[in-house]
Amino acid sequence: MLPTIKTIVYASDITKGSRPAFRMAIEQAVKHDARLIFLHAIEPMGTDTHDMVRDYLLSQAQLKHTRQLLDQYHHKIEQRISDFLRCEIPDDIRLNQPPEIEVATGRPDEVIVNVARQQQADMIVMGDRGGSAASRLFLGSTTQKVMQQTRIPVLIVPLGG
Repeated sequence: MLPTIKTIVYASDITKGSRPAFRMAIEQAVKHDARLIFLHAIEPMGTDTHDMVRDYLLSQAQLKHTRQLLDQYHHKIEQRISDFLRCEIPDDIRLNQPPEIEVATGRPDEVIVNVARQQQADMIVMGDRGGSAASRLFLGSTTQKVMQQTRIPVLIVPLGG
């Protein structure tokens, strides 16, 4: 018996090249009448950058301003995702409910695994651009890291270079 798929997390970098993976996530959501979560992970600032910002921000007003800028960035990403959804979901496709949008800050592989776990996802859909064998050997890919960290099935959509 096939497992029931009720919740799908689609992990996206919101580039045009990732659209085939999104279409696959939509197809799976429709096929299984599943809830779809559109997830985008924002890379955190590097330690050096974070320390420099903290050292130069002398006042609470500056800290508040930095938080406002981050909030605006999150809002801009959410708006971009909403626009993407409007353009990419064909009129003849009927999802049971609109995709939920989630934007989180952190290492993408960790964000994807944590959100999928928190949302009790039954499937993760993500694209993979391939990359050279050397880069995969030394750096790994987000896709590989996700697969190593979770027991949730991962549907990988090849995106090409």
